[in-house]
Amino acid sequence: MILVLAVVLFACENEERSKGDELYNEGKYSEAIKAYDEYIGLHPTHVKSIYNRGRSYEELGKFQKAFEDFEAVLEIDKKNTSALLSLAKYYYRDQKFEKAKYYAELAVKENVNLAQAHFWLGRSRHQLGMFAEALTAYNNAINLDRELGEAYLYRGAIKMQSSRNKSACADFKSAKDLGVKEASAAEKKYCK
Repeated sequence: MILVLAVVLFACENEERSKGDELYNEGKYSEAIKAYDEYIGLHPTHVKSIYNRGRSYEELGKFQKAFEDFEAVLEIDKKNTSALLSLAKYYYRDQKFEKAKYYAELAVKENVNLAQAHFWLGRSRHQLGMFAEALTAYNNAINLDRELGEAYLYRGAIKMQSSRNKSACADFKSAKDLGVKEASAAEKKYCK
């Protein structure tokens, strides 16, 4: 009897959790938030649900609420690379590039093989005028994920600034081939 009860409770818990995820995947972010709220009310330290609720808020443009959830995740799991990257993006969007760099560096420290962490580290360094360091970060991101088109675009921009036009144009082409819209304009402007 106890085994049956445990299986039923586990199935219900799993269904509650996946309800929010399903709604998120369907683009129903407000409904997903409600489902996550219910689940988190019963499981206040469930990191994945808190993080996913934050992502739902982010999709709705409620960045402060998203920020609060990402911070809550780090209070529970200081090494959560998803939350670290989300905070790097949050601060980048807010033009607080030093803080964005800090969180991207923490994410790289936790997982050196995370292409997105290197990418956001590159973007932050780029905005701070740390061009050589940004170039290194973009190179690392590309080495880890050859499909990361934006890394090619911004690496190309740095190369263009340092008069490495042929190499920059190759990066713009790669970015364009990977579907980065801005790459076409850069290629037309600089690569005749």
